[in-house]
Amino acid sequence: MKQWDLILDGAIDGQTNMAVDGALLNEAEKDPAPRTCLRLYSWTRPTISLGRNQNLDRALDVNYCRENGIDTVHRPTGGRAVLHDDELTYAVISNDLETFGDSIYGNYKLVSEALGLAFNRLGIPAILAPDTRKPRAAEYVADPPCFASPSRYELMVDGRKIVGSAQRRLRRSFLQHGSMPITVNREVLARATRMPDSSVLFDEMAGSAEFRIARPTPQELTGALIQAFQEYFKIDFRALASLDG
Repeated sequence: MKQWDLILDGAIDGQTNMAVDGALLNEAEKDPAPRTCLRLYSWTRPTISLGRNQNLDRALDVNYCRENGIDTVHRPTGGRAVLHDDELTYAVISNDLETFGDSIYGNYKLVSEALGLAFNRLGIPAILAPDTRKPRAAEYVADPPCFASPSRYELMVDGRKIVGSAQRRLRRSFLQHGSMPITVNREVLARATRMPDSSVLFDEMAGSAEFRIARPTPQELTGALIQAFQEYFKIDFRALASLDG
């Protein structure tokens, strides 16, 4: 049975979170042996992460973010703006071609199926989006946020996106990480990304707490994810300290 590394981090600032994910990708790229890591973490304060190629001033109302105590950071992956606040975040880093292969969408599907198993076990009926859907918010803003529409194989419940993911591939390895909101502040996300109102976001995104009577705790989500990944990929975990620690 294969063994993966497991890193369980608490709340860390955005710059450090993204630096750790990037460092794990670089380590996997250099390691000659097959290696996969699942990292679960959260954020010390509200933070908007941008895709690595996004322009800060084009994507965000920087003054609004500054005045409202929202940090900003660029991810090592692509994609659009994500507000990280009341959530658990996952990262999968691997150079194991036997398990994952070299297809971006293929890896998205594998990881999302494991995530979906965890959500369904918690009573949250998540399914994979069959295709990428163009964001309706693009009618109003140049760079609509990530959760304004699903991409292929991202997780949805009742037509609303509940996990937003992004991936980066190097020659031998990949990093995929994603936001799993428990609750979402649509008004703040709309203001920060210069949307004229938040109505589109009510139709397109949701937090997992909206589908349960009892709010899922980060600890409950963590346990469900660990069990689901072990079962889906038929692996064991070896706990590691974070690169930040």
